[in-house]
Amino acid sequence: LLLTTRQVSELINCGDRTVWRWSRSGRMPAPVRIGVAVRYRRDEIERWIEAGCPLTEGSPLAQGQ
Repeated sequence: LLLTTRQVSELINCGDRTVWRWSRSGRMPAPVRIGVAVRYRRDEIERWIEAGCPLTEGSPLAQGQ
């Protein structure tokens, strides 16, 4: 299943802009682009939430840059 930005923001109790910002910075799992639509894999988001919303691998923040 794929989630919209709005659905992800509701799951993590934040605004849409926060989801976009975290996604661009690598703080959360990257979205899937289908044409112009942006969606997030539900299973990845749920695992990320269960893990305590850690920085994702490859994130400049996780690498201390």
